[in-house]
Parts: sequence; C-alpha cells; structure tokens
Amino acid sequence: MVLRAWLEGGEPGALRVRVLSTIGTNEAKPLAVTSPEAVLEAVRNWLDELGSGPMTFS
Repeated sequence: MVLRAWLEGGEPGALRVRVLSTIGTNEAKPLAVTSPEAVLEAVRNWLDELGSGPMTFS
C-alpha cells in the first residue's frame, strides 16, 4: 500500500490522499479520499483483505 497525502493549494483542512493498494497480483484502482477517517477505512480494509489471504511471503 502506498499513501500520497498533501494539502490542496496548501490550505489547512484541504487534505487529499491518494491510496494505491496491491495484494498479490490483484491491483485495485487508485482511490482518492479527503478525510483522515476515509484513509483509516481504506487501510483497515486493505489489512483485513491481506490478513484473510494466503501467506505467500516470508
């Protein structure tokens, strides 16, 4: 998972986060969110999906 966060126009409260997630060979479409809560939800969903799949790495 890669998160790229910035403030749109450098303005406080103008959070933008691009979320790129991959598990195995399944690459999801990029997701753009605008709140810390939405970022946490995206990360939580990714971790849940990662934890439910087969362990193919060491």
